[in-house]
Amino acid sequence: MRLRADWLRPVLTVPCVPTLGPVHPDALTADLFDDIIAASRTGHALPFDRDRRWSPRKRDIVLVDEIVHRPAHTIIPTLSRRGTGIVKTYYYGGSPHPDQLAVATRRWCATYGAAAGRVIWFNRDLPATTGRCTRVLCKDFARPTPRPPESGHPTVRELESCPPPMRATFAEFADQLTDHGFGFLHQRYQAGRVDGPILVTEVNGHIAGAIGPLDTLLDKQGSRMLLPQYFGVAPHHRGHGHGRALWRAAAAWGERHRAAYQMLQTRTGYPSDRLFLSEGLHSLGFACSMTT
Repeated sequence: MRLRADWLRPVLTVPCVPTLGPVHPDALTADLFDDIIAASRTGHALPFDRDRRWSPRKRDIVLVDEIVHRPAHTIIPTLSRRGTGIVKTYYYGGSPHPDQLAVATRRWCATYGAAAGRVIWFNRDLPATTGRCTRVLCKDFARPTPRPPESGHPTVRELESCPPPMRATFAEFADQLTDHGFGFLHQRYQAGRVDGPILVTEVNGHIAGAIGPLDTLLDKQGSRMLLPQYFGVAPHHRGHGHGRALWRAAAAWGERHRAAYQMLQTRTGYPSDRLFLSEGLHSLGFACSMTT
């Protein structure tokens, strides 16, 4: 199945693509949607898919036979095989009808054996909605990242360069931020399967914050993107500059490795959202969602 560019282009208000997530606005084309549909038939991750860092196989697929493609809207359901399975229904168009989309999502959950479902739609401006909203952001590396001051700011270093007793506290840190993905990252770190450096700050010999792994990938247009990272600060160390120091150090790493941009997605109003806006990242719109 191929999607019509003249139908799809007007409803692509936010650069977010099923199974890929946020993409650079220059890469948001109908061809990209054709690529993810074709990849769903093979099970292989696309060359520019950020999930390739974890596996060449793709566990999120488009339910191609269930796509609804009309002049005014396009509906693309996907199936994730992670855990007990989840169907995500992506709606591109004018005003959505979440309740109707939820009914279809529940039907697809039953058909494909998924335990959970979610409806996702997009707005350029933050809507007045009861759904959960995340902001899509772009970091443009053509704009230099501010450097932290020489003093009075948490020191950032690579985890591997820390003394062994300090590295050992990464497990405790990861336990505190399991919901941020650090439990998974720690497991990979212990297994020696991390594909780039992890940057950390410390307090009294204990890991206080971390961001990583840092790596880049060429996108569909051949531009180098800095991949998203796991990013967090231990609860009792927040509000002391650790997050900003880590973010700026990671951005500086991206500049040194010739990244052109980075795409990010944050929960609106949360600390990382406020941090990225204050650091000058460009807001590209919002993805709203509702569980079914």
